Amino acid sequence: MIAPHIAFPWGSFIGRVVVPTLLTIVLFISAFFFVIIPIIKDSGMERKKEMIRELTNSAWNILAKLHNDERLGLLTREQAQFQAIEQIRNLHYGHEMKEYFWINDMSPRMIIHPNRLDLIQKDLSDYADPDGKRVFLEIIRLVSEEGSGYVRYKWQAHEDPSVMVPKVSYVKGFAPWGWVIGTGIYVDDIYAEMNLLVEHIVAVSLVIVMLNAFIFLHIIRGTYLTHKEQRAAALELRKAKSSLALSEKMASLGRLSAMAAHEINNPLSGILSYARLSARYLEKDTVSRQDLNGVVENLRIIAGEAKRCGDIVKNLLLFAKQSLLSVQHVHMNEIIALSVRVIDHTAKMRGIRLKAEPGAGDDLVQCDPGAMQQILVALIINAIESSEEGGVVFVRAVYDREDSVCVEVEDNGCGIDEKDIPYIYDPFFSTKQEGSSLGLGLSAVYGIVQHHSGDIRVQSKKGSGTKFSITLPRVYREKGENGTGKQGV
Repeated sequence: MIAPHIAFPWGSFIGRVVVPTLLTIVLFISAFFFVIIPIIKDSGMERKKEMIRELTNSAWNILAKLHNDERLGLLTREQAQFQAIEQIRNLHYGHEMKEYFWINDMSPRMIIHPNRLDLIQKDLSDYADPDGKRVFLEIIRLVSEEGSGYVRYKWQAHEDPSVMVPKVSYVKGFAPWGWVIGTGIYVDDIYAEMNLLVEHIVAVSLVIVMLNAFIFLHIIRGTYLTHKEQRAAALELRKAKSSLALSEKMASLGRLSAMAAHEINNPLSGILSYARLSARYLEKDTVSRQDLNGVVENLRIIAGEAKRCGDIVKNLLLFAKQSLLSVQHVHMNEIIALSVRVIDHTAKMRGIRLKAEPGAGDDLVQCDPGAMQQILVALIINAIESSEEGGVVFVRAVYDREDSVCVEVEDNGCGIDEKDIPYIYDPFFSTKQEGSSLGLGLSAVYGIVQHHSGDIRVQSKKGSGTKFSITLPRVYREKGENGTGKQGV
């Protein structure tokens, strides 16, 4: 039955999924607006400046070519300069072919300007932009000092000559004629192009963020459903383990009951025999002293056998009354002693010596004593069943570590085939003859050990005996669903 409500681990989920995802999105957005966009704008501005520089150099080459014709005598200076003016006047580029080149001399005096015919042949020494910057004097100074370079100023807009907007131009001097040629681009146009590009990038980024958000929500939903299914499966598995442990406990109890019935049958037969014999003595007409002594001796034997039956039943009840998951502080040596007492007579009946070797030191452990006794009884029974007459089964404990204890069950019986060892803890797997065992014993043992966050190891070789070593933490830590332990009470 699946629980109607399963708490979702929001704390761990937020730490493992939500926070990293949101942090990634925030970092992406921050990097986009504070790093990528400024880089795009800066690089866009640099590309435009590089473009006008190359265009100016191309126009300057026209002057250089015509000057070379002048030097070769193919043209007079007037002819060369006239052709240069005509060619430069007709050079346009950019959006709607509105961008142009101009030429002024070092006076400064305007030689050619396609858009400002009113400045042609005018002295530009006093010309200043709205910020008071004497543009052409700044151009003359730059060319005089460096030969070429960039200059920023304000100039009339294409659409409205009355509007002055920022502009950046590249100018280069042509020394043979004392000219300066230049071209520029409006800063607002550059930013408009960059903003359009940024808008496209923002749109793409928003799509990416929306996709990430969709994926994020899908992950949350999938994780929640998976967690719900895992918890439901874990609950079912826990119930199955509890049922399996109870079945194994009942099976162990049934096997013990069968052994106890067999063991009790022998002393009961003796009791019956000695009781009948005593009755015969007492039914005589004359009872002699010798007969009375015989009756007394028979009664002593009957008492001893009855006491043996009582001990068998008592040990069986001590084992049967232990409840699963009753975690408490117990002395492991007492659990070992009780487990050995339960099985001891069966071992003797089979001619096998059961030897307990309680460890020295601190044997106090926090565990389920019934489950621990179930483990030891199951392992001892398996050891007895795999041993021949005259064999020895050792049950020993080691308490030399502060955080854990070790219990070992060792026999010198037939051992386990190496190929079977990986499967001995599987439910219903058994190396015994078909029909003699359900194969639940070691599976239940393994489950109990794991439930106590312990470890079980086996050393065995065919024909050379078997040793099971169980290591348990001194403090009970039930193994949780995620494989980690949780503190017991």
